[in-house]
Amino acid sequence: MIEPILLYSTNTWLAYNIAQRYYNGVHYVWCTPYLGPGSQAMFDSTVPPTSSPLEVYRSLYEEVRRGDDHSAKIQDNKAGLLRGASFKRQHSVITEQEERDIAAIVDRAANRDFRPLLYVIPYGLVRSLLADVPVANRAHPLSREYVIADLPRES
Repeated sequence: MIEPILLYSTNTWLAYNIAQRYYNGVHYVWCTPYLGPGSQAMFDSTVPPTSSPLEVYRSLYEEVRRGDDHSAKIQDNKAGLLRGASFKRQHSVITEQEERDIAAIVDRAANRDFRPLLYVIPYGLVRSLLADVPVANRAHPLSREYVIADLPRES
């Protein structure tokens, strides 16, 4: 398989800021070499909307813009931030007090704090950090999806 030049991911502004402040600028990202469905030949297209960084960006942008207080994407992001904080505390990256602080930040965050950020990641710089997403966890069994558990803000 040909190695991609870039990987793409969409995250929230709040997640980015929590990682910068509490996790020493180390980020957790789920990424793919395809920005969206139109970025590959139709006969190769296996990027469903839920794993398309472009589609995730667009839908999150609209939900934030419209002030959707029932946004499933925002609720999922909140839950993920709390799981991440628990994981980081269990692995001694943060203290118990910092985990409580993160929970309070997530609880008090406004919709606008969940605005999307598009990550464009040079593949060559993160090749050794990539983990394949198991087929059972992918949005489509043939999609190329990766996790970078410890993406540094700067290389």
